Amino acid sequence: MRNFDHTFFQEQGFCIVDNIFTSKQCDALIAASQELPSYKDGTLTPVMNPHFLHEEVFQAMRCEKIIEILEGLFSGPVSGLQSQFFYCRPGTPGFSQHQDNFYVQAKPEVFGSAWVALDDVTPENGGLVVFPGSHTEEILPTEAIPQSNTFGQDPNAVCQQALIPKKYSPIDLCVDKGGVVFIHGHLVHSSHNNSTENNFRHALLLTYIRKGEAFRSGFSAKRQEISLSKDHLHDRMLQGSACEHTY
Repeated sequence: MRNFDHTFFQEQGFCIVDNIFTSKQCDALIAASQELPSYKDGTLTPVMNPHFLHEEVFQAMRCEKIIEILEGLFSGPVSGLQSQFFYCRPGTPGFSQHQDNFYVQAKPEVFGSAWVALDDVTPENGGLVVFPGSHTEEILPTEAIPQSNTFGQDPNAVCQQALIPKKYSPIDLCVDKGGVVFIHGHLVHSSHNNSTENNFRHALLLTYIRKGEAFRSGFSAKRQEISLSKDHLHDRMLQGSACEHTY
């Protein structure tokens, strides 16, 4: 079983941890996704900030193991920032290569992501591709790319790509159901197309920031710092009701 390796993360910019979520918890999150807007309208495009729309997702964001790991990395208490649910049905094109902090614009060492595999993930069904070591770069320049196919995908996910120095080589990640990929905010990563005939690749992206740090809210993402303590559950629901218009 793969556990979190702080040294590996600092050197490579990512780390996979197995079995953070049980199979039952993964199935519950997939069931919750059937109550989200893009499932109901049949598009199955990624849903932004589902933690405002479903308690099951918010409880996943409050996962104690994830918070423990990130508080160690960020050297302080963390807040939730953003979430995104991915259906990735067969035929869905993958994300282009990018750095998450290109959008968030936080300090490099106070922001990061936990990418939760809700199915067994392989290159064939849309697995992640990472460029180890690229997290040591500043925010890289980008270039526009053609959008030949946005079936089941957010058009913003495939309209541009980061320009990566040639010294970095991509590797594929295979992640078992319930595993989590911890991603440095500057790590260049992407994902494969789902080339299978009938296998979805459900995944949940959870992003976090050290409490009180500055970040870019974003026009469509509308990021908000969210307290993850039990005392703030009611406040979180009130904030969520004001964000539902973003979908």
